[in-house]
Amino acid sequence: MLDSPVLDWQDVIRTNCARAGLPGFVGAFAEPWLSKPILARLVGLPRSIPLEKMSYKHWVTELRVPTLILHGDRDDSVPVNSSAMFRNLRPDLVMLNTFSAGHMLSWNADSSCWRESVQTWLARQHRAD
Repeated sequence: MLDSPVLDWQDVIRTNCARAGLPGFVGAFAEPWLSKPILARLVGLPRSIPLEKMSYKHWVTELRVPTLILHGDRDDSVPVNSSAMFRNLRPDLVMLNTFSAGHMLSWNADSSCWRESVQTWLARQHRAD
């Protein structure tokens, strides 16, 4: 079960740059400074961060466990689009429930619906075993 998960750091970087009022290219400009070894060392990182390999797009075919994603559709930190695209690529294993909520606030927005979503999903998993 995942709540407002970061499934693609590149999307998160771009989203947060835009949220901060920066031009769209700034997020794309920042990514090499994190992911290229020489540039990462220049900004003080001990090693580069493999942003592309950390994306669900890189490992989605390797997913083997049923996954429930709970995500607020008003999340301005972690775009719900990544959760939706992940679910669309693996509808056999991934279920997505959205809430009218911001980042990590799904339970706060509707705790009874959140609990029902989790209980229903868990019951389905139990029956599948």
